[in-house]
Amino acid sequence: MAIKRITTEEAFTIPEIVEQTRKLVGGVPSMGTGAIVGPLVELLCDIGQGRIASMDNAGIDLQLLSLTAPGVQLYDAATALSLAKLANDRLKAAIDAYPTRFAGLAAVAPQDPTGSAKELERAVTRLGLKGAIINSHTHGEYLDNPKFWPIFEAVTALDVPIYLHPREPSPAMAAPLNLTGFTVGWGFAVEAGTHALRLIANGVFERFPKLRMVLGHLGEMLPFMLDRIDNRYRFETGLFPDKRMKRRPSEYFRDHFAVTTTGMNFPAPLRAAIAVLGVDNVLFGIDHPYEDQAEEVAKFEAMGFSEADKKKLYQTNSERVFKL
Repeated sequence: MAIKRITTEEAFTIPEIVEQTRKLVGGVPSMGTGAIVGPLVELLCDIGQGRIASMDNAGIDLQLLSLTAPGVQLYDAATALSLAKLANDRLKAAIDAYPTRFAGLAAVAPQDPTGSAKELERAVTRLGLKGAIINSHTHGEYLDNPKFWPIFEAVTALDVPIYLHPREPSPAMAAPLNLTGFTVGWGFAVEAGTHALRLIANGVFERFPKLRMVLGHLGEMLPFMLDRIDNRYRFETGLFPDKRMKRRPSEYFRDHFAVTTTGMNFPAPLRAAIAVLGVDNVLFGIDHPYEDQAEEVAKFEAMGFSEADKKKLYQTNSERVFKL
């Protein structure tokens, strides 16, 4: 059975964003600003032959590229929108140069929801990008706020998904999660998983029933908690049945979210996520260059999935979700 290996959360950046971030934060690297100095910058900026060579070495057929976190969400609205457009144009050029090896998600600037909606329309209809990447909160605000809903209106009209990517915890969450060494492994998941729950709890999927989202890292821990979330939601709302959502939290999650394996190609959680969500809702991913491509492929191959399941996980699930 011929199988194409597609990876679904592969980061890039452009020199202009590196420079703008360097100016904003004084050149000091952190997980909150992105890899603005150090060895990852060269790899992130390479969306050409060097990246293709590393894909070939790992046996990767196609990368779905997206602007590395926190994208353009650090800046003022005008700067953010301008840089998002520039990044999308550069991404389009890379895809044109290697059309069988790259696809991409559009960067947007939630600081300007209306401008982002217009940029999404351009990015999808004119540049051929396959959805949007949004890095959780923007200046501490979350997408369940109706001010951001022009973005949801745009993606549902265009019939493309939003990849909700984590970043460092918002200011309101930061203090208790300020644990050296645990920013990514725990803080990122808490941030993005909470964001996804806010969308469910505050009626976003009632307002936008066709909205599709993608979460990396096997769903930022939510698949492993869905039974408890349902159980305790029913208990907590028992005294206020009029305030209950129309459906269980897990139903919204299963119907509106797919998850990728990025950074989580470990046997126990991957098999658990498949058991909870079904094999059709799990997409292979690596998180290059933050993870080693060859190592992640080897870990995945060692799990012994059937050829039919590997084809879904590697290829056809991603082709369906992102219309590749």
